[in-house]
Amino acid sequence: MSNDTNEKQNVTKNPSENNHFTEEDLCRIKEFHVGDLPKNSGFVRPFRAAFTDERNNNPVKRLWDAIDAHNSVVIIIYNRSTDSLVFVRQFRPAVYVMISKETQNASSIDEIDFTKQDPKSAVTYEFCAGIVDKKHLSNKEHAHAEILEECGYSVDINSIESVTKYRTGVGTAGPAQELFYVEVTNEMKVNMGGGNSSEQELIVVHEIPVDELYQFVFDQTKAKETSLMFGIMWFLHKKGRLT
Repeated sequence: MSNDTNEKQNVTKNPSENNHFTEEDLCRIKEFHVGDLPKNSGFVRPFRAAFTDERNNNPVKRLWDAIDAHNSVVIIIYNRSTDSLVFVRQFRPAVYVMISKETQNASSIDEIDFTKQDPKSAVTYEFCAGIVDKKHLSNKEHAHAEILEECGYSVDINSIESVTKYRTGVGTAGPAQELFYVEVTNEMKVNMGGGNSSEQELIVVHEIPVDELYQFVFDQTKAKETSLMFGIMWFLHKKGRLT
């Protein structure tokens, strides 16, 4: 983080942001460009499915392009000390590309001028989450590790509750995602969080008071996923906080 006085003044005044990253750091994106996906990507693999759809005894040959992606876990974290939910914020390149395409009314991503788009628009609000990429660990064990890595809380793994499982990106991918819930206190904070630096993650931890969550869900200026919106509404309903 820069020592410049003006940059220090831009640190978001949020009690949960006690790591060394600021929201300003998330926006320092330069020389952004897109290209073809290499075949050896460790995260997604595009493929084409071919099949026969025997609808009404009138077989139709069909093709469908999709992506082989990892299953994942996502965790709703409620901080009892502050009566807030804990979120993470990070720059999402895919969101940046699509917002840029929409803003510039481009027909394809090849027409986008990324120098005209503020990276801040693609800094998302998300629950703590991670891909399931270790076969020897359960989904709950993956969630336990992510809570510590991304948000800095050391929790008893038995306090992590499974809420539900569902499929994401059903039109292009369809991997399974398991939603968990856990409660924390400020005393359980053992490190700054911020993600895995060896994976070049840059994450800012951000809390939103429970009383502001319903309005936040429908704030279209805040980039977020539908799973986050669902998770918030589940929390508000389950805990009797819908007013």
